[in-house]
Amino acid sequence: MIKVSIIIPVYNAEKYLEECIRSVQAQTLNELEIICVDDGSTDNSPEILTQFQDGDKRIVLCRQENQGAGAARNLGIQKAEGKYIAFLDADDYYIDKEALSVMFHICETGNLPVCGSLRKHVKNGRVETEPLIQGQTADEVICGTLLNYNDFQFDYNYQSFLYLKEHLTENKICFPNYRRFQDPPFLVRTLYAAGRFAVAETYLYCYRLSDMEQRFDTQKTCDLLHGLIDNLCFAKEHNLEILFRNTVCRLEDEYVDIICKNITEDNLDVLVLLIQANQIIRDYYKEKSYVIQPIRTLLFCMNQSLYRDRLIHMVKKQEKIAVYGAGKYGKLFWEFLKKNNLHSRVSVFVVSDLKGNETEIKGIPVVELQDFSKEKACQMFVSVRRGVLDEIKRKLDEIKRCSYTVVKEEFLHAIAIEFIR
Repeated sequence: MIKVSIIIPVYNAEKYLEECIRSVQAQTLNELEIICVDDGSTDNSPEILTQFQDGDKRIVLCRQENQGAGAARNLGIQKAEGKYIAFLDADDYYIDKEALSVMFHICETGNLPVCGSLRKHVKNGRVETEPLIQGQTADEVICGTLLNYNDFQFDYNYQSFLYLKEHLTENKICFPNYRRFQDPPFLVRTLYAAGRFAVAETYLYCYRLSDMEQRFDTQKTCDLLHGLIDNLCFAKEHNLEILFRNTVCRLEDEYVDIICKNITEDNLDVLVLLIQANQIIRDYYKEKSYVIQPIRTLLFCMNQSLYRDRLIHMVKKQEKIAVYGAGKYGKLFWEFLKKNNLHSRVSVFVVSDLKGNETEIKGIPVVELQDFSKEKACQMFVSVRRGVLDEIKRKLDEIKRCSYTVVKEEFLHAIAIEFIR
């Protein structure tokens, strides 16, 4: 009996493909099949796959014209003969050799259709632990106990799970035919249908972080928005408030720069989908005047020169300034200042809590607000996302020794779009 089918979509993956397949072959669970779906590769991937198949009869090769990873995984599900299914991307790899065996045992003994595992990622050559469930740190995941999906409602990291094939087929769950963001709708529907799942105390998956911006064009951005809209609608239909809120955050924060960059004058499909998403969010929150961040950014970009000039004038009046925010937005504001030869005026970056933050950026110290308040007051420019702005303004107002200016989030996104282009 084949216990687990591992499905690997392959498209021009010759650089990492050997490491990927060998990591599966190293698993102590022998009763498995490795379904490699060549999605129209134009490099040496097909030859590498054939060589591996000659030496390992557990490898099953399928080929299709290039249709994307989602379609390749769906073909793999149809071909799979294993009781359970796992998914592996061709540029990633498995870590713990016993992981699949441990996860299979948990599913079998607990009669569970889904079991997850801990995960790591590779960034700049370094392997680091990352959380399985968004909103939690890696060491907060409760291993070995039954968890209710409704308590978490996460949408990422589908590769870290083992799925009962019968669960997928009976619930008619597959990957939507999108080139991007096809896996979150799959994971959400699978875990919602399962209701309960467990997390094994083992590291199955290691994910290679890549430059996300380079992976998108206008069509793939449309597919991204289709996937986000799918999850918004599913969350609304099934009263999944956490999922709805997190999906809105993905739309307004995580992907806003990519979305705005890929709107073109000769193709307004992205804008049409943004309007559709905006209406769903308006209806859900019952706020008729709600305008999502991507649309606000686009409107702002049409006439940002006056605001840009005003910011430059304000900074030039100061000998030294402080920047509140050491994350994406704080660094974007510093890049804007550098472009205008004003970056040397930044004397300090300020954060609410140093935990999880760098201690310096571009050679400039990062300090906690409580320590900054003891120093000589100077003009501060607050460069943070909208979700945390009110709390930061409250803290600054309590200090009463610091004059501050809030940098519009739309302006920061406009800067990001310039850098992407």
